[in-house]
Amino acid sequence: MTAIFPCAAEALKPASSGRLHLFLATSALHMEKKLRMTPDQVFEQAKLSVRFARNLMADIEFSPEDGYRSDPDFLCRVIEAVINEGATTINVPDTVGYAIP
Repeated sequence: MTAIFPCAAEALKPASSGRLHLFLATSALHMEKKLRMTPDQVFEQAKLSVRFARNLMADIEFSPEDGYRSDPDFLCRVIEAVINEGATTINVPDTVGYAIP
């Protein structure tokens, strides 16, 4: 997963203000079926990804994919952790339209 970060950071060098935007699924369904990872693994991967990206670029956006279907406590825990690792922008997307009645 982190192999793409150096290429993306290199491509953004000429930009007047570059930003790396990282996504990682946080809903129980996506963690189990799509990522085949436990919540603890996702939590650690989110932190490691942001930490790695911050070594390449100052502006890092993090999005918890399928955030609206995520357990609120877990979602807050992940968001707090990535902010502590250096994420500068947080975007909570309604990936599958769950929040729209």
